Amino acid sequence: MAGGFSEDIIEEIRAKVDLAELIGEYVHLRKQGNRFVGLCPFHSEKTPSFHVTPENGLFYCFGCGTGGDVFSFVMKQEHLDFPQTVEKLAQRAGVTLQRDLSPGQQKNLDQLQRLRELNREAAYYFYQTLRAEPGKDALAYLGRRQVKQSSLTEFALGYAPPSYNELYDHLVSKGFTLEEMVEAGLLLLRDNGAVMGRFRDRIIFPITDTRGRVVGFGGRLLAQGEPKYLNSQETKVFNKRGLLYGLHLALPEIRKLGRVVLVEGYLDVIALYQAGFKNVVASLGTAFSQEHAVLLKRYTREVVILFDNDEAGIKATERAIDIFRDQGIKVKMAALPEAKDPDDFIKDHGEIALQKEIDRAKTIIPYRLEQLKKRYTLENPSSKIDLLQELFPDLAKLTSQVERHEYIRYLAQELKLSEAAIWDDYRRKQGELRVKQQYVKDKSPEKRNNIKVNVNSFRDPYQKAQEGLVRLILNHPELVLKIENKLNLEIILDETCKGVLTLTGELFRSAGDEPITATDIYHHAPGEAKDLIAKLTAGDSLPVTEQILADVLNGVQLQHWLYLVELKQKSIREAEEAKDFLKVQNILQEIDDLQRKIHSLR
Repeated sequence: MAGGFSEDIIEEIRAKVDLAELIGEYVHLRKQGNRFVGLCPFHSEKTPSFHVTPENGLFYCFGCGTGGDVFSFVMKQEHLDFPQTVEKLAQRAGVTLQRDLSPGQQKNLDQLQRLRELNREAAYYFYQTLRAEPGKDALAYLGRRQVKQSSLTEFALGYAPPSYNELYDHLVSKGFTLEEMVEAGLLLLRDNGAVMGRFRDRIIFPITDTRGRVVGFGGRLLAQGEPKYLNSQETKVFNKRGLLYGLHLALPEIRKLGRVVLVEGYLDVIALYQAGFKNVVASLGTAFSQEHAVLLKRYTREVVILFDNDEAGIKATERAIDIFRDQGIKVKMAALPEAKDPDDFIKDHGEIALQKEIDRAKTIIPYRLEQLKKRYTLENPSSKIDLLQELFPDLAKLTSQVERHEYIRYLAQELKLSEAAIWDDYRRKQGELRVKQQYVKDKSPEKRNNIKVNVNSFRDPYQKAQEGLVRLILNHPELVLKIENKLNLEIILDETCKGVLTLTGELFRSAGDEPITATDIYHHAPGEAKDLIAKLTAGDSLPVTEQILADVLNGVQLQHWLYLVELKQKSIREAEEAKDFLKVQNILQEIDDLQRKIHSLR
């Protein structure tokens, strides 16, 4: 059972949705043999690397390594979770959904739904209170901050009065209990049994998930005091590290523009949004985290950081730069001259000026150079050396040598140094020690497109042989028993390849007289194996003869023996260092035996 839906329902949807037709609505595909090819929708490329194989219902991009079935395509393309994807595809296929949940799953689902309903009702209460007599001071404050009426409505801003009584009465009238209000973090229960509201005399900013459901709140204290900002406590639906303020409203514009603007505060989001910058989000008053970056990576590959122009904002920017770079997200930093924060900048300089600052946002090295210039006196040669030493780690993290050359040219101009001098210092710093390995170059499209992928763009012959065997099995699963009889699977050292072969054997034996296909293997495989299966079935189907089968098996066996020879040669060196010459002689005999076997296959 997947996501609470029966396997029969999933299979019915999969059978009724034409994969090529669906993907063709997003990608221009052209037919090539038994498959379709086109430019990948998940990364930028010039040479088509994206393959769709309707025969097995799978797609794979050789450029970025993304692959899967109809469900994973929609999840990636539309940024939906699995239940949302099932609902979308079921509607397309005309399939009536019925979730099959265990009692425990149903109870947990009911609890989550109950929490969201409670938060929605609380948000409605806060919204109404802001517009009533108790909220007049809060409304006046928002007016002074130039928050427009349209923004008050779009962001559903509210007000929590000093007393919790009216909130409690409202929620009780909707059928909620005190225990549920405490669980949601709206009320606090002290050890002596006294009850108090968490949000008191605060402007309320409802916080939603990506589906627009209220999961928690941020509160800004109206009077003097600390803390100025307060968020909901962690609950089953509210996790600060996995939520971004304004993301639900920003998603359409993020998809349209291909980038997101990241600011620090709730009011910064609102100020930019009402000024026409609708691709803006903020963390929830906490430090930006890896989880936030992973969330944004689902929707964009470019982020412009627009944090406050103070010491704290600069430090937060530095932390965020490293987080985004670790996630492979292109990050730029926009400056805010003569302004503390984006809200102030818009008020003082206007929307057009802010757009210009965003458009000329600096990438990492120019930004860090600008910051370092504030600390170093560039008239002093030793200061230039120290400054460059701080920039060299950023240069080393660049994945493109062309980009590195361009930045060194830029630094030479800015620091009035020769490029050669900077290169000499950089290379001396890095050491440039490279371990040379004998690899077989992979001429697949990902290499032609110079795309950085998770898999090595050079595969050793042993790995290539193992994948060749798996590809043969995926095209002809009926051969699995013959292969198991002819080849000891223990020599398959790649765990993913071995897992696919083992799974195929298990499925074949349990299927009885029913044939199995690569699609069946894919659907029963774990996540990492799914990527391999999608990749290996993306090409044309392989014909099979006894000679082809023998060549594939001999290829794997040959590479295994060569691998053993390499290990034994290392053992000889260790034995020689230990002056164990009897062991050296024994290993030499073993290598001689292996060489005879290798010769027999060549």
